[in-house]
Amino acid sequence: MDDSSMVGGAAIVVALLTEAGKKMVTPVSEQLGLALGDLAGIYRFYQNENLGKVFTRWAEWRGDKPPLSQEDIRKVLPLLRLAAEQSDGDLQVRWAALLEHTVTSEGALPSFGQTLSQLTSEQAKFLDRLFALVTQPTGRVSEYSPGRTPLEHTSLIAIYDPSINTGVNPAERQIYKDILTEDQLENFAKLDRAELIIQDLERLGIIVQEKTSEPDQYFEIPRAVGGYIVDSTIAGKRVPLHRDRPVVHSRFSLSPYGLSFIRAVSPTKV
Repeated sequence: MDDSSMVGGAAIVVALLTEAGKKMVTPVSEQLGLALGDLAGIYRFYQNENLGKVFTRWAEWRGDKPPLSQEDIRKVLPLLRLAAEQSDGDLQVRWAALLEHTVTSEGALPSFGQTLSQLTSEQAKFLDRLFALVTQPTGRVSEYSPGRTPLEHTSLIAIYDPSINTGVNPAERQIYKDILTEDQLENFAKLDRAELIIQDLERLGIIVQEKTSEPDQYFEIPRAVGGYIVDSTIAGKRVPLHRDRPVVHSRFSLSPYGLSFIRAVSPTKV
């Protein structure tokens, strides 16, 4: 299906389903001279039910805004083929949001469509929860830019599914593998799923991981040794021990790309 067929077909379906859709796309179709009466073209479009649903959602999103211009259509054309492949209702809403963001914002990147095409509904909903958490007001001054506050790995897992509780340190999973209960095995399966989701979001550049290392033990300088009072400038300080055995910690945060992407495809106007 070529681009003209997709736009023309979308105009027909939306016009049939909503008055808002008719007002949105029919003027553009007329300007472009699309053959809206071409039965073969209509038939081909009806085979692509997904795109019709995305356009219907988009029409609802736009409401009373002016009809799309030819320039608007030109901007979204590269996204339509990918949008047409999406049959999940939740993700279709996000495609509608991305199409609207593309025609109304200068911050839309061409890669947003490729990224959205690789997300599952499960991942998208996880990102909604993560975005809501890191952008909520805290009332405190932070050294991090809005939305970039890092989270511990355990916090990220809890955001994905707060019910996950293996009862065993995952690092010791192999040690206890022969005595794990059915419930623990089920929780480990959910944990594996969460890890897979997080790693995939890292692959897409939406989430970034920062690793830091620190000594595994500290010694705190006492305030008094025997009958002597320790200099107050050093008393209470923690001195790292075992520098040859550092402990590696991972913290995760949304990348600048991830924040922009989530805003662009959010089913609510953020």
